[in-house]
Amino acid sequence: MSQEPKQTLQKFLVVDDHEAILQGTIPALKEKYPEAEILAAQDAQTAYQQFERHHPNLLIVDLCLPEKPQGQAQIEVGMQLLKTLMSSPLAPNLVVLSTNVKPLVRLKPIINTYEGGFAAMDKSLPFREMLKLVDLALRGSIYLSSELRSRPEFDRKWLEVLTLKYQEGLTDKAIAQKMNLSDRTVRNYWIRLQDTLGVYDEPGKELRIQIEIAARKIGLIN
Repeated sequence: MSQEPKQTLQKFLVVDDHEAILQGTIPALKEKYPEAEILAAQDAQTAYQQFERHHPNLLIVDLCLPEKPQGQAQIEVGMQLLKTLMSSPLAPNLVVLSTNVKPLVRLKPIINTYEGGFAAMDKSLPFREMLKLVDLALRGSIYLSSELRSRPEFDRKWLEVLTLKYQEGLTDKAIAQKMNLSDRTVRNYWIRLQDTLGVYDEPGKELRIQIEIAARKIGLIN
């Protein structure tokens, strides 16, 4: 008599530095998925160690995380963790649960071609909405809010120019040297950014400041 194949135990990893969020998210998951093993981490370093050790098939990740235990939470840390996870050959299913999902616009080219499931939502929404997105991600679906779906695509190098200018304070010449580009290419990137962001020269307004405001508004820079 043949035996039924044994189902693989689901493993979830919830990554959030707020204890209150973990205490709400984990019980909601346990109620919906009673057979699943649910792990938790409160910083990016521990999360990746858990990922490598346990190979969870679903991660629920806050974007604003500390790099190490007791560190300061930063959006760039969560973004880097996501990029690392999405480059893994395991392609885990991912749900981003954050107070600000706008920075995900920077990852849209990666998300659109990702082989695992991916969903994102504001953590202020009810748990039932989170559970719907968990189901979608576990099925391998890609779900982004209409706000993120409507954002235009931005070339990775354009985003690097924004970061070097507004987060590191570099001049165009220094940006060109750091990126190993010509000064003309950097100028062209600014023109493309300006066009894509819909920023236009206005009397009495500094163009680069208007680009910065528009870029921050939609999450291209923090």
